[in-house]
Amino acid sequence: MNKNGDGDKNGDVLMPEKKRIRDVEEMPGYQLLYRLALRIEMETRGFPADFRWLRNQVLRSSGSVFANMREGFYSQYSTEYLQSLYRRRREAEETVGHTKYARDVGVVPAETADQLVAEYKDALGQTAGLISSIERKIATRGKGKPARVRESGTSHGIAAGEDLV
Repeated sequence: MNKNGDGDKNGDVLMPEKKRIRDVEEMPGYQLLYRLALRIEMETRGFPADFRWLRNQVLRSSGSVFANMREGFYSQYSTEYLQSLYRRRREAEETVGHTKYARDVGVVPAETADQLVAEYKDALGQTAGLISSIERKIATRGKGKPARVRESGTSHGIAAGEDLV
């Protein structure tokens, strides 16, 4: 053990095993974006009739954010996944813009809008990290994913015995 009590008898620090994500719903970023889309839906229910257009726009963009991640996760090539992450980023920025506008015109309380914007900014930071990671993998391994996506069967996901990195 090292002086902090971490590691094995030789003092080597033990690293936790990297968890393999087999379903997009296991990803913290997806979970966050899905919860945010649900919150947007709830917070915009009371929009006045003359702001129905704004509600429709923010619902579309917030729903597209997590949907693009889901679509890309099950794509055949890493480059397709990367493109879905770029779309996710654009849709998240659009949602942030609509949320700020809703705050500024007084249809969403400032505290609520600011909290939503902060959470979307956190998700955008996670997206940037994921984009960088995928770009590095493409540069070193090429555009193919290390596992096939199952096209048929009762559920979508990784073929038995394969891992998606």
